[in-house]
Amino acid sequence: MQFSSKQVLIVEDQRPFLLLLKGLMHSMGATDVITKSSAEQAISICKKHKFDIIVCDLHLGADFKNGYELVEELRTRRLVPSHAVFILISADSARSIVLGSIDRRPDDFLVKPFSQVQLKSRIIRAWRKRQFLNVAIDHIEQASYNAAIDTLEALIDSPSHYKSYCEQLLVELYWKIEQPKKAFDVLKHYVDGKPVLWAQVALGKTYLKLHQYENALNIAKRVLKKNRFSAEAHDIMAEAYQALEAGDTAITTIKEAIKLSPYSLQRHVKACELGRLNDDLILAATSSQAIWDLSKKSVHKNSLYWCGIIRSLLDVAEHCEDKKQRNKYQQEALLALQRGKFDDHLLRMDREFDVDIFSQIVNARVSAIDGKLVDAKRHLSQSQELLDSKYANDIPTAYIPDSIDVMYTLGEYDEALHYESILKTKADELDVNSAFMLKRQAKRTQKNLSSYQQFNREGIQHYQRKDYERAKASFALAQSFAPVNTGVALNLLQCILQLAIKADAAEPKLVSECKKLFKLIDDMALKEQYKEKYTNLRDELSKYIGC
Repeated sequence: MQFSSKQVLIVEDQRPFLLLLKGLMHSMGATDVITKSSAEQAISICKKHKFDIIVCDLHLGADFKNGYELVEELRTRRLVPSHAVFILISADSARSIVLGSIDRRPDDFLVKPFSQVQLKSRIIRAWRKRQFLNVAIDHIEQASYNAAIDTLEALIDSPSHYKSYCEQLLVELYWKIEQPKKAFDVLKHYVDGKPVLWAQVALGKTYLKLHQYENALNIAKRVLKKNRFSAEAHDIMAEAYQALEAGDTAITTIKEAIKLSPYSLQRHVKACELGRLNDDLILAATSSQAIWDLSKKSVHKNSLYWCGIIRSLLDVAEHCEDKKQRNKYQQEALLALQRGKFDDHLLRMDREFDVDIFSQIVNARVSAIDGKLVDAKRHLSQSQELLDSKYANDIPTAYIPDSIDVMYTLGEYDEALHYESILKTKADELDVNSAFMLKRQAKRTQKNLSSYQQFNREGIQHYQRKDYERAKASFALAQSFAPVNTGVALNLLQCILQLAIKADAAEPKLVSECKKLFKLIDDMALKEQYKEKYTNLRDELSKYIGC
């Protein structure tokens, strides 16, 4: 390998070691060596230059992107050519750091201190492998999966030292295109053959995709006998146990995986899912915080992940039977919300996101959890007014899940269904907390929604026949399933008005009911169609009830 023809980028925030690395590269023959002290500077230069070799330190300052995040971003955004090699280095040899590095798939990982001979041999080894696999990798990066498969199958049949790497890529491609049986065909000679670690892990994952959960468990246990520190084996076992309805064991197992390797975003996403499926909402909240911490400086950053922290804390509060515990988690959620107003990462990643509007939605949820439905409705109506004003009909995804949750709780079903229809038009993929919450809430309220729709429909039919007593009774039944629904409240006021007109007076009982309904609507930010209807009704009713 001729280093003199290669463009090299070194990313290191400690100047003495940066100069040392530069000297080592020059000693190897490299002449075109650029140095940067941060991941942000590295990304900027990679937009202009195509490097062949990148050597990067893992730790690049507490508040800045680290080497993990840099390698992911450069590969994901295709800011480096497919043949480029990325060597990650660190002075930290802790198992969690090493496993976290492997998860990001740099071409190699070196622990300081190391010699020039070690660095050179690792770069050469990585370069040769990249060169051999370059065409296939290029197809993968361009999402030409069938072409990549054809290339890899041809490479497997050619004599080389890289057959296992070809098999590994081929298996992952078959997973990606949802053909696990073909992935198994690639791996089947490992079932009773040589116990190669990556292949055994791949077999376990393939068995999961084939719904052969006992086989997946057996493979994972076999891996752990060889290597008790395999976080991926614990991942496989957790998913298999969940599928076999051993939820408690699944939770214990995913916690062990996180303990071994806590820097995997996908592992925490899976922990969130398992926590929610098994009512371990504290695990879901803890992993939600980890997801935000791991993603906020990465290419995966998303304001939905920040919302997920607050959402998961409120879910814990909602399911607390003890009032003190409920208050504790509500306060944690509100504190996280307050911190968000000063979080530079959140403000930079999504300049359109308005923390104050989200605060109104969160306050609505807190009030709903406490049973203060009128207060919840007030906060929610204010948030809707602000959303309509700022975003018109293009409401960002981040605001929608919690809004729907509160709407269902309040019985504002029509609004909830409208927001669900908006959500279906969005290209954003919901985070696991949002998706699970919406699914749970829809299932929980399905019966109430059907009953509300039935009685509301009956009320409208009776009203059209001018049978106001029966209409009022039907609307009252609808309200029992939708306690602070604006539409139902207005329908009841219409019935009361017609009964008052018919009797030329309002009975004390009707006056009392009327005043309660006014309290549900007064000072609310109503939509135009409701606002005009309410104003007219109130003016007419004032003639009979004296308000």
